[in-house]
Amino acid sequence: MHSLVKFSVLALLLLAGAASASAQDARGGVKGFVSDSTTGERISLANIVVVGKGVGAASDGNGFYFIGNLNPGKVTFRTTTLGYRTVERDIEIQPGKIITLNFILAPAPIQMEGVEQVAERHARYDTEISTQPIGAREIEIVPTIVEKDLFRTISILPGVVATSDVSSQFYVRGGGGDQNLIVLDGMTIYNPFHALGIFSIFDADAVKEAEILKGGFPAQWGNRLSSVINIRTREGNKNRFSGKLSASLVSGKVLLEGPTPWEGSWMIAGRKSFLDNMLQKFVRTQTPFDFYDFIARINHSTGENGRLSMHSLFSGDVIRPESKYEPEYMWSNRAYGMSWFQVLENKYLLETTFSFSNFTGELRPRENSEISPRLSEINDAYFNGNVTYFQQNGDMYGAGFMFRFPSYHYTFTNAANYVRDVYDKGSETGIWLKYKFKQFNPFAFELGIRSDLFAVLSPNSSDAFEPRASISWDLTPLQSLKFSYSRVHQRMITITNEDDVVSLFETWLPIPDDQPSEQADHFILGLDGNVGYVQGMTFNVQAYYKKMANLVEYNRDKVDASDPDFVRADGRSYGLEFFLEERHPVYYGWLAYTLSFTERSVGDFTYSPRYDRRHNFNVIAGVKPADGWDVSVRWEFGSGLPFTQIMGFYDRMLFQGIFNGGGYVNEKGIPYTLLGDKNRGRLPSYHRLDFNVAKTFSFDRVRVIVEGSIINVYDRQNMFYYNQTTGERINMLPFLPTVNLKIEF
Repeated sequence: MHSLVKFSVLALLLLAGAASASAQDARGGVKGFVSDSTTGERISLANIVVVGKGVGAASDGNGFYFIGNLNPGKVTFRTTTLGYRTVERDIEIQPGKIITLNFILAPAPIQMEGVEQVAERHARYDTEISTQPIGAREIEIVPTIVEKDLFRTISILPGVVATSDVSSQFYVRGGGGDQNLIVLDGMTIYNPFHALGIFSIFDADAVKEAEILKGGFPAQWGNRLSSVINIRTREGNKNRFSGKLSASLVSGKVLLEGPTPWEGSWMIAGRKSFLDNMLQKFVRTQTPFDFYDFIARINHSTGENGRLSMHSLFSGDVIRPESKYEPEYMWSNRAYGMSWFQVLENKYLLETTFSFSNFTGELRPRENSEISPRLSEINDAYFNGNVTYFQQNGDMYGAGFMFRFPSYHYTFTNAANYVRDVYDKGSETGIWLKYKFKQFNPFAFELGIRSDLFAVLSPNSSDAFEPRASISWDLTPLQSLKFSYSRVHQRMITITNEDDVVSLFETWLPIPDDQPSEQADHFILGLDGNVGYVQGMTFNVQAYYKKMANLVEYNRDKVDASDPDFVRADGRSYGLEFFLEERHPVYYGWLAYTLSFTERSVGDFTYSPRYDRRHNFNVIAGVKPADGWDVSVRWEFGSGLPFTQIMGFYDRMLFQGIFNGGGYVNEKGIPYTLLGDKNRGRLPSYHRLDFNVAKTFSFDRVRVIVEGSIINVYDRQNMFYYNQTTGERINMLPFLPTVNLKIEF
């Protein structure tokens, strides 16, 4: 506690000193927006550089950029991003002022040159060490598994583990699935998966960009231990009505967008399943599926430098087996939100968000009296606001707050056969401060602190302080060395059993107020930047160590109703990650490798969780061999995942004859599996090759795209799990072709 207080005082003193020094700074700055000339949509990840100076920035998710610490005088700015024409503008920098300079870029798919076209990843995250942006382009290049999907793309990144072909559920740097914060346009989404987790509820056509934060969180992010997936939807075409129609072997999709009567735009996207035969082959079970999802957004410009947006998401899933003795599963998401983004006086950036999110999941036994009904519902009202102040010398202040008021209703039967039907309410508040030092080139520093105000007055006041710090050192104009530390807490968890191979039901519940929060400390060291002698190539190398405490787990030793349902565990995860990316208009590629170690300890018992994969390697290569053609391949290798070995079988005697008078000498008993130590075994290694080809046909203002994919080209028999009842080996996806059709207008 004392060290945290000292950190806070030191940070505030540094802020005050920097503010005093900046008042005498005679340098200037430039800010503005980058937009698409054909749609009017703001462009993220556009790189804006000062020609000949080696300094610049990249546009954020709102298309906004800021460059400070510029000497007065005439300078030339160059803006580049993949798929658009390069634009240069001359402007006079004035001392003590921040000037507005907007860029409108025209599409030019085959005209890009120079290192600047890909340097935006280095410039945008100058102090953030483990943040990876994924745009629509990245989602498109990954070979299709049934349908294009954001989460399938995320699973390829280093530090991310997916445990099966069937589910798009992912685990980040040794954290559980419930430790990933999923945010769509400021709305928290609690169950972002369709039936059996095959793919996410976020239609890839509606996604503009996602930021994946795997650690080293800036002060504005909290409430989850492992990752933040910050997803932004398309804003819509401000210039004309347009749309997309898509069909796969599973579902049909439609996306429509256009301008509003006022200064703004709108976008709607919907998807509905219509054939489940393909899904049944995919999951290898005769289980009828039905799902839908719907995303909508409308925007209104509030002056030249602002935008008010309203967002919504609806999704629903039903799994209804033909046999009435098998349970029925139903779950749905509803979310509404409103956000406001505004730049004031060329120095202040304001962002506010209000949202309401609901998740409801239900298990209905139907005619099977041996199955207990289960229900999980969470309603979450959320509000946050933050302001960023830009200084001419390049430094930035940031401050913000958040309020979240979740309510819970859950019903389940615990291991002692005791039914729990609980209504509960919670609250989370947060206030954060940060300061980014950028004037001391080649060094940049970001210091921050986050606090839960309610936790300050709770018995666990130590949970209330979360220090954050990161340092960047530009070794060359193209490479940076970075270090980051952050502490995070989490007070909302799921009670899904980690041992479930495929989880059909998740129950969210709060940690009681008198109990400590789950906690994680992240330490990260990395080197990233551009490969100077290869145009368009970037790299990232990171070493991380994550220490976890007070984790909530099932009590596997529970015997009767008086025993606790859950116990506390500690854990740690550490590893090395390497990522290499080539971005070029004609060819592209990814190479991702992870060496990782994860372990959990409950008392004196230590084990590896099911997602502890030692080696994970992914490579994607793609090329546009001719106009309208796009060909890509992906190969993945993963070392074996942990599993609990079957030691043998025996007939378990129930001794029922004692009570019915029939005796038990001739009783045969029932088969029972004898298991070994938890997760002491390792499954065989996993590898798979996927192939994808797409052809685009253009007709005036209409484009038709035909896409075909082959999953598991050489039909590798990758093991999924052992059936612990029968000992049968269950494999993952076999050789599987799929076809998709898309019409754009």
